[in-house]
Amino acid sequence: MIINTTYLDKEKKKLINKIVGDSISWISLFRGELRGSNRMIIDEYSAGFKTKFKNINSILYGNIEIREKGLIIRIPIKHYETISWLIGYHQLAIFKSKNFSIHSAGEFIKFRIDSSYSLNNKFIRQLIKKKNSYVKTLEY
Repeated sequence: MIINTTYLDKEKKKLINKIVGDSISWISLFRGELRGSNRMIIDEYSAGFKTKFKNINSILYGNIEIREKGLIIRIPIKHYETISWLIGYHQLAIFKSKNFSIHSAGEFIKFRIDSSYSLNNKFIRQLIKKKNSYVKTLEY
């Protein structure tokens, strides 16, 4: 689900917590888990984002936040607006080819593989572990 999170009210916070869960606890942070990635350059995105990003001629950046049941990809756009893509782990697909891409429910974002990507390697490995452990809890 793609929503505008420039201003968060109670309803948006409830929706976010329902889809991707609460943020990672402080205890997990003290154990060395990472909550968010460094910003990465977005090279390409699917049609669902085109209406949100129309009339943007500059480079788009995005960062990823890990939650209990999913992740949030935050993309700041012009005039201090922020678009967030909420993805549950059960819908998440991650690929690495010439780009690092995240897919869910027919939408995708492709991040450039450059120096900022190499800074996020530990974070991406942690994201994949979280996804795998969450999906195992869903299996019977």
